[in-house]
Amino acid sequence: MKRDVELKSYLPDFLQNYKELYEILQTQNPEIQALEDLTETIKDNLFILYCDEQGIEKFEKMLELKALDGDTLDNRKFRILSKWNNAILYTTQALRQKLETLCGKDGYELKILPEQYTVVIRVALKSKRNYEMVKDMLDEVIPANMIINLSLLYNKNELLGKYTHGRLSSYTYKQLRNEVLENGRKNTKLRLSEAGGRRFL
Repeated sequence: MKRDVELKSYLPDFLQNYKELYEILQTQNPEIQALEDLTETIKDNLFILYCDEQGIEKFEKMLELKALDGDTLDNRKFRILSKWNNAILYTTQALRQKLETLCGKDGYELKILPEQYTVVIRVALKSKRNYEMVKDMLDEVIPANMIINLSLLYNKNELLGKYTHGRLSSYTYKQLRNEVLENGRKNTKLRLSEAGGRRFL
């Protein structure tokens, strides 16, 4: 935490009333304050949660990450922390915890098919910004003998049927399939799935 520097306060009481000393210290104060601020910034940049833009760039370079267009500083910190804290996962529960961190509790679907050596993950549309982070995390923690089947949870016809034609006509086909739709009455978001997926090893 940056502190305000007041050099006059370091003088003994009997010297604080001397105008000459006061003027000298007032002149030096801004320079000492700048050094104090720089020292605190350097210390903050040692920790991901407290980094500024310059500090985050160093962590991104170290972890070979690139900032996305429109990323806030918090988004970049979250991406770095996700990779920094990755550990080898050996249980379904541990994998679910990782997915919940990235996508939220209801932001994904997970199926493990041991007989097919396949892990199936569907990322909800509302969490699609984190899709690449999920992909990178799975690449690092899923055993090499497992196939990763990852895709988005796209909107399907049966759930779109809850809306009137007039309501849906304001969307393009691409939006109906790929975007989170708002429910006008309850302002809740629909999360819908699609069979099939994208494979990568």
